[in-house]
Amino acid sequence: MGDALEVAKQVKIGRIVVSPGSLTVPDFVATLKEINVPVHVVKVGDRLPIFDSYLEVLYPDGTGDGGNNDSIVLYGRLLETNFLFTGDLEQGKLDLIETYPNLPVDVLKAGHHGSKGSSYPEFLDHIEAKIALISAGENNRYKHPHQETLDRFDSRNIQVYRTDQQGAIRFRGWKEWRIETVRE
Repeated sequence: MGDALEVAKQVKIGRIVVSPGSLTVPDFVATLKEINVPVHVVKVGDRLPIFDSYLEVLYPDGTGDGGNNDSIVLYGRLLETNFLFTGDLEQGKLDLIETYPNLPVDVLKAGHHGSKGSSYPEFLDHIEAKIALISAGENNRYKHPHQETLDRFDSRNIQVYRTDQQGAIRFRGWKEWRIETVRE
């Protein structure tokens, strides 16, 4: 959420959904106050309505330190497609495997911009995603996504969409999904 203020300048935000641990980070709390929109703290099992369905909170299962591994993980089924959004989660993905042994995933939003530790082989083998979405800035200082992560996706025939190369990624559809990329 480091760029939350910049996003708020460009997009009207109705509410911000956070993990309990994120409220332990003073700078983040100050940013939330500056943005001045309702904040909704979620926990495992909460359901966030979207279209005629919902996204369920799978993680974190307690109050963490507000860091990457305290990211909210959302799972939902929309138009016959299973989505898993992992935020910046890295190590917690192994916890997901244990907690949710039957987690079918069609579309994975790769964790932590596709960093080296974001998509462990065991995790990818478990969820069997068909598509991975990687949100990373073009020419970012961390060089995300990491080549090792891209190789893991490639070796499993997971189709990859990257914001650093293809721009914005959007899913459109009424009866079935169509993936579009938009580059300005």
